[in-house]
Amino acid sequence: MSTGTHLPGLGVLVGYDGSPGGERALAWGARAAAEAKTPLHLVMAVPTGALGRRAHADEVRKGARALLEQAAERSHAAHPHLSVETSSVEGPAADVLLEASRRAELIVVGSRGHGGFTGLLLGSVSLRVCAHTTCPVVVVPEAVDDVDTPSVVVGVADRSDTPAVEFAVERARRIGGRVVPVHVWTLTMAGYFPGVVAPLLGDPLDMVATHDHLLTEMLDPIRARAPDVTIEAIVTTGTPASALIGVSAHADLLVVAAHRAHGPFPMRLGPTTHAVLHHASCPVAVVPIPITTTP
Repeated sequence: MSTGTHLPGLGVLVGYDGSPGGERALAWGARAAAEAKTPLHLVMAVPTGALGRRAHADEVRKGARALLEQAAERSHAAHPHLSVETSSVEGPAADVLLEASRRAELIVVGSRGHGGFTGLLLGSVSLRVCAHTTCPVVVVPEAVDDVDTPSVVVGVADRSDTPAVEFAVERARRIGGRVVPVHVWTLTMAGYFPGVVAPLLGDPLDMVATHDHLLTEMLDPIRARAPDVTIEAIVTTGTPASALIGVSAHADLLVVAAHRAHGPFPMRLGPTTHAVLHHASCPVAVVPIPITTTP
């Protein structure tokens, strides 16, 4: 449990530590807050072990406040109408951000901050926040390429991913872009026989039509609620991770749903989410979706 300044109701929350990853998160989060006309809140976690003796602790706290004030000034200079608040909170970074996520609309973090291992694509703090946050979180990678046509890609498995699509639609509306839902399915084979080509279980054209129909049924109500946003779906075969990582090279944001399983050892992030967090070419938004169970 972290200790420190009480955090008020938040808008877009940026985990900031002065690192290059923190700077990228700051730039993305400030722009997102300005576009959404919501406050920006910068939070810096001060590890308790770094405080040491009283005199040193005061120096550490003063340095954290100075970094936050400078970051707030830069954000306000870039977006003059943006309301910017800051907090420094003592405790482990992931714990601080997860506690704050209960009051935030969105969390933005860099892929790695201070203390990351060289060559590591995603830091432990970012990964833990993605696995446990109760609000959407955006992870901003080290390098982001400019794209010609603003677009938000969203992975869609079935109707349960509707909240992720709606998040993508709202983001696309704010940047004046389109939404690209990507649905990936696998050809079902009759079995594996070494040296023998196994037959397909069903006609491929019928399979394509079935998946197209399922996606259309899901997207039509969303299109009706958002007539001002272009939604162009892609239905393809293969593995979801490979398809989404490939499309991310031409996107402003990639959105994936994180289905929150329950139980003694729940998988908080599936293999597809893990893969895109490590390898996507654009920022990745993880939208938590609780799994409802019937007694």
